[in-house]
Amino acid sequence: MCTMKKVHFPRWAEVLEQSDHGVEVKESYRVTVRWYLSWCARHGVACSVESARDFMSWAEREKHPKDWVLARWKDAIRWFFVTGRQQGSGLSVGSLEVEQVGHRVSEVAVCDEATESENGLEREQPMEGKTEDELQILATMRRLGMSLRTERSYLGHYRNFVRQQSVQDGCSMTASAVKCYLDHMAMDRGVASSTQKQALNALVFVAKQVFMVDLGEIGEYVRAKAGKRIPVVLSQAELRALFEQMESEKLLMAEVQYASGLRVSELVRLRIQDLDFSRGQIVIRSGKGNKDRIVPLSEKAAPGLRTHLELVETFFREDQERTDLAGVYLPEALARRHSNAGRDWRWQWVWPSRKVSVDPRSGKLRRHHVLDRAYQRTIREAALAAGITKRVTSHALRHSFATHMLENGTDIRTVQDLLGHRRIETTQTYLHVMQKLGAGVESPLDILYAS
Repeated sequence: MCTMKKVHFPRWAEVLEQSDHGVEVKESYRVTVRWYLSWCARHGVACSVESARDFMSWAEREKHPKDWVLARWKDAIRWFFVTGRQQGSGLSVGSLEVEQVGHRVSEVAVCDEATESENGLEREQPMEGKTEDELQILATMRRLGMSLRTERSYLGHYRNFVRQQSVQDGCSMTASAVKCYLDHMAMDRGVASSTQKQALNALVFVAKQVFMVDLGEIGEYVRAKAGKRIPVVLSQAELRALFEQMESEKLLMAEVQYASGLRVSELVRLRIQDLDFSRGQIVIRSGKGNKDRIVPLSEKAAPGLRTHLELVETFFREDQERTDLAGVYLPEALARRHSNAGRDWRWQWVWPSRKVSVDPRSGKLRRHHVLDRAYQRTIREAALAAGITKRVTSHALRHSFATHMLENGTDIRTVQDLLGHRRIETTQTYLHVMQKLGAGVESPLDILYAS
């Protein structure tokens, strides 16, 4: 038996950054160790060999990782304990059973089954271990009602900026430091233009909204331009082949997404009250840009949806009888005004998870919606089984909806409204993949052999 000494290793992130590990391994270790530390804080236990074993047992039991994923998690924990001992923490590692190479999981606390927005709740940003600047940024974003996914993204960019540029605090931010950081991302890390743009937006927000620092013309910083991409669109024959490889709930989800042109986040977050069978429409609430819109509800999908809701109601009735189960997640403002709305049938998820999980905000046991990751995996597997050689994702169903609507003569402004696009130029992208791009356009090769 090993001695159960506690480890105190507050400089682990700094030591990891200075280590000889590769960039990907460093990031993997950083993410997994933060996950472990968050788990310890949430359960009120110290960092020790015993808590590490309990954490790995919980992670294996709740997340059902593949063997290589579990091995990566274990190696990150081993690095934390072994390096902590080498740094003079006094830890005795003993027979800690941890093995090989890390894996990327979230940098923030992972609730039992509620993983990011995939289950209806984006992960909570734990307060433990945050600097005063980070807490101030977090408070500002929550006051403005920004999503938890944005919180995680912005805090991550700010944290990396401070570390890379050796900035003392937010009030010391300068335009030149921000530009150097963006150059570092583009030239040294080779990040995509979208990531570079996100980092710029995050740092400009933090400087102006949180620390009242004027960065001057930093908003005019020349970013790497994103190339124009032609969306992946499936033909009707390919869609039929795809749907033939799917079944039950996932098939119904795919049909609804294609029929209504939904983003995957909008699909999984549908609630019972959003379905209007009498008017044949679905109300999308708080979509991208926090905007509501109305999309069509297919007559072909309606019978399947009604049958599906009968099964959902069975889960709902069972949940109502459980005293340990709270209602579904609701936005904070609504939850304060209507405390019992979470147990109302109208607010239940259309696609509920088969398992209940812990709400990271309140610690209450809830039933969240299904993982969009599981749905997307089903789409990819069905496409392979159908022999479709295109790169098919769930978003391809949204692209196909838009293109087929235009091909069928729907006005482009109407399609823009149905998709929730802010700019008409975004919708016009689908004009490039229509089957008949311009009346009477023929390939010169066809003309050559026709003559």
